[in-house]
Amino acid sequence: IIIPKSLFSLENAPTDALVGKIASLSGKVAWQSRVAPVAILINSPLKLQQGEEVDTYDNGNVTINFAQFGTITESFNTQVNLIQALPENFVIEQKQGTITFDKTGVNQTSVIALDLLINIDSGQSSIFVDKDNSKITVSIKTGLATVAFNDNANNTNVISIKSGDKYISDDNTKTRLIKKL
Repeated sequence: IIIPKSLFSLENAPTDALVGKIASLSGKVAWQSRVAPVAILINSPLKLQQGEEVDTYDNGNVTINFAQFGTITESFNTQVNLIQALPENFVIEQKQGTITFDKTGVNQTSVIALDLLINIDSGQSSIFVDKDNSKITVSIKTGLATVAFNDNANNTNVISIKSGDKYISDDNTKTRLIKKL
């Protein structure tokens, strides 16, 4: 029996995956590679690939550029995992903290924040995840976004958020509301 060699690699993302680059960083910033058991502190820009994580601490900030997507800016005390960086579907898990997205690309861009799925359609938006209190705030400065979640009856809900709106979600109580910025 001949077993074909697998093309899967723990060390490297798929060849068609987007590669990002840290454009700037300050303060305490950590990076975890696809194969590392823990994150390490970094003090200079590096390239990022699918499956890696970038974390900021008390005084940390980092800006990441993806040419085909746009810019992601992490404020202090933020954790982001680049789950999937394929051109067709760019997916980030935001575990905590604040991220500002400047989306310039046209491809699907999704953020998983606790139990909320956020699709950034266009423009500039920021997402704040308060992990300790299970709250997510999505603020749309320009452009559009869509959020999806399951309610208490386990029904799927999809809501559009437009420029000038702030969407607040409480994962504990499953309450959601939209306010003006």
